[in-house]
Amino acid sequence: MVWGQRWLSEKIVPKALQCGSDWWHVDNGFCWPANGRSDGYYAITFRSLSPQPIADADPKRLPHCMADWRQGCSGHVLLALPGQYYGRMLGLNMAAWCASIEDQIRQHTDRPIRIREKGCPRPLADDLAGAFVVVTHSSKVAVDAVVAGIPAIVEPTNPAAPVCSTDLAEIETPKMPERDTWWASLMAQQFTLDEMRSGFAFRAMQGMKDRFDGLRSAAL
Repeated sequence: MVWGQRWLSEKIVPKALQCGSDWWHVDNGFCWPANGRSDGYYAITFRSLSPQPIADADPKRLPHCMADWRQGCSGHVLLALPGQYYGRMLGLNMAAWCASIEDQIRQHTDRPIRIREKGCPRPLADDLAGAFVVVTHSSKVAVDAVVAGIPAIVEPTNPAAPVCSTDLAEIETPKMPERDTWWASLMAQQFTLDEMRSGFAFRAMQGMKDRFDGLRSAAL
C-alpha cells in the first residue's frame, strides 16, 4: 500500500508491476478530500491510480446534488495543469503533457484559455465561473467541474473519465451523460479514517480486489 505520488511510491509500484503483485494507492479523496484533516475522505484504488467502474455501487452512501449540465455557447477553456510528479511511478510524463497541451487545444477551438496550475491559491470556483469546458490530465478538478455541471476533456486515467470526453476534437461538443452511476461508483472508493478503523474500508477494498480478479480471470 502506497501513499501519494513520490518517494517510496516510485520504488514500490514499479517493482509490484514487474512481479505482478497486488498494490493499493491511497491519496486525498475524489470529493471532500481530507488534506490532513480527520473528517475528510481518502481515495483508495487497487492496482491503479484510477478508480474502478462499479455498476452496482450503493447510490445512498454519499449522495450529492449535482448542478444541471451547463448549456451555452460562450465561455473560456479552463486548463488545469497536473502536478509534475503525477503518474511518474507508471512512466507518465506530465512535463511533456503540459508543454504541448495548450497548442493541442488551439487546434480545436479559438476560445480564450485560462490556465490553473497545481496548487493555485485562487478559489477553483472563480476559475469555473464562466467556463465552457475544463481540460486536464488526471486532476480531480474535473470531478469538481462535472459536479458543477461543467463538461470536461480528460485522459482515461482521470476519476471523472466515465462522464467526460477523452478526445480534444470534442471540445466544442463535449459529452454530458448521466452522472449518478459514476458518482456512486466514485463514492464507493473513498473513505474516512473512522471507516478505515472500523474495517468498513477493508471490506470494501476486498470487494474491489475480488472484482478485479474476477474480471482478469474472465479475460484469460
